[in-house]
Amino acid sequence: MNAKVSATIVSPETKTWTDYSTGIAWKTVALFVGVSVAYISMIVAIYLEAMSLLEGMVLATVLIYLGFTVVHEAGHGNIAHEVTWMKPIERFMGWVMTLLFFIMPFGLFAKIHDYHHAFTNDPDRDPDHWVSGDTWLQASLRAPTLALNYLYLTMTRFKDDPVITKTHMSSMIYFVVTGSISMGLILSGFALEFLVVGVIPIFLASYILGMLFDWIPHMPTRQQGRYQNTRSYLFPGLKYLTMGQSYHHIHHLYPRVSWFNYQRVFDLIRPELEAKNAPIEALFSNKLPRFGLSKNAREPSSIDGIHKLTLNVQKIHQETADAVAISFKNLDKPLPFKAGQYITITKLLNGEAITRCYSICESPNVGELTVGVKRVEGGLLSTYLNNDLNVGDELTVTGPFGSFYFDPKQSTDIDLVTLIAGGSGITPNLAIAKTALNECPSTLVHLIYANRSITDLMFLNQLNQLLSDYPDRFTVTNIFEKSHGSWTGETGYLTEEKLINMLAEQGEPENGQYFICGPTVMKDIVVSTLEGLNIGSDRIFVEEFGQSAPKAEGPLHKVNIHLANGSSHELSVAENQTVLQVATQEGIKIPHACGVGQCGCCMMQVTAGDSELAVEETPGLLPGEQANGLTLACQCRPKSALSLKEDITLR
Repeated sequence: MNAKVSATIVSPETKTWTDYSTGIAWKTVALFVGVSVAYISMIVAIYLEAMSLLEGMVLATVLIYLGFTVVHEAGHGNIAHEVTWMKPIERFMGWVMTLLFFIMPFGLFAKIHDYHHAFTNDPDRDPDHWVSGDTWLQASLRAPTLALNYLYLTMTRFKDDPVITKTHMSSMIYFVVTGSISMGLILSGFALEFLVVGVIPIFLASYILGMLFDWIPHMPTRQQGRYQNTRSYLFPGLKYLTMGQSYHHIHHLYPRVSWFNYQRVFDLIRPELEAKNAPIEALFSNKLPRFGLSKNAREPSSIDGIHKLTLNVQKIHQETADAVAISFKNLDKPLPFKAGQYITITKLLNGEAITRCYSICESPNVGELTVGVKRVEGGLLSTYLNNDLNVGDELTVTGPFGSFYFDPKQSTDIDLVTLIAGGSGITPNLAIAKTALNECPSTLVHLIYANRSITDLMFLNQLNQLLSDYPDRFTVTNIFEKSHGSWTGETGYLTEEKLINMLAEQGEPENGQYFICGPTVMKDIVVSTLEGLNIGSDRIFVEEFGQSAPKAEGPLHKVNIHLANGSSHELSVAENQTVLQVATQEGIKIPHACGVGQCGCCMMQVTAGDSELAVEETPGLLPGEQANGLTLACQCRPKSALSLKEDITLR
């Protein structure tokens, strides 16, 4: 008799990074115990003269280096993860290990390090950007003093930061303890031992940590994109020497993954990393780029075409009394863009990150990134760029952006390109003029340029050069609000009548395009006039800058927020908005850093109501923490009336 046997094959569930971010990290606990026992044993051995001071210095350096991983993991909440009862023990372990550093309180480190994750390679907001430089020597001179730089930033840039100020009391207690230990050792006659075994190893270990955790993973520190701002570098056994930091992508993409699981998660998401142009290198390989040579780390490499970079200012040219042209030093390859597009520039001013849009004024084929910046009355960033910026300074540059551009490959049959600019609106139009004249030999270009006076005319030398180079194809019609000297051309404001007359002089091309950039009033007049001349909207291109916060859509819910400083606030938040977005609009300062769910600085307890996350898979909040009623203000969208409480003991 034959029996038919059936079996159901169950496919193993696909793992994600969250599977390596749960439960107590017992390997880190064991590391803490091992370092603690070894350090105490070393002190006893030196006291009994069973170990020389030189041997003690070397061993202390190794132990401080290893102990930092405990501090680092505790700072990210990666020892306890979602296990609530383990949280106090985790913090205790972090505080004990920072005693080995004498000058770096655990609470302060944990919070200031979050800014490194939130703003990696940002020259203003990344505290670890101190350990930067194009060469090993430059970084080596700074790495030993990274902890001192943290303290300096605490007293300067972060002195009023609500995230950092919450750590001041614990830092004071820490310095009382470490200061008492230091003074006690010196007064007891152990000054030499304290110097050789206590102080010197701190700077030696700091050098190693600064290089392995900062410079090596991030150099040349020019990329700020999520997949390009760090690297993974492979070699058998290297993960043990670097405590997992050779897989630095994992630590930055998923900072809640424990260090001993970095390789597992790297293997899991490696196809994604490769697809996203993440720099993956090897010390010795014929298949991967050699260490430090991946083009994805050294040139604009974002696959979505939007690059976030740290660029040095290469040249500043004074165009008018209140306008400059700023040129940036390229990475190994220039930033790709189309004629007419813009970038954003970000600079930390008066404790606030200011971002503004500035159009590119060069043709893409020149290989140079140059923007025009006109000083705006009351404008913080434009005033800084005009008055205080120096050659060699670093700025955060993002882009290119904008659908206002001229593509010569799609415009080969264009008879005439009409550019209508007002004031600094010449900037993108200059790039379009250069590109059309250079790459479309049969295309005519007519620039109508409105300014207050001749002294406000930007790029005068370049326009004159174009008139000289292309006398039969390029014409300029100026109109000045104020008449001057021998000027016999148009004066006053650009009106519909004047514009019609200017356009009549060029004739009506069978196939023309119109590019408009300038003040809103001028743009409205120009568009209305062109529409009145029956020029199709598909031939009219208008530059529009800026992005607005999401408008309220769906039901509004009352959100009560109770901050750790004792203040309470009530907001009305729509279901498509986050609590942090609305709080920021209302001028309410909720402690936060990245604003995108990476760092966890804005973690809050939901005490009443329902909410959802804007992005479901958020590295700054583990599923277990979410199950325990925690959320992030930057990701929290209310689904009902909601009450949130900030609790400084959450992380």
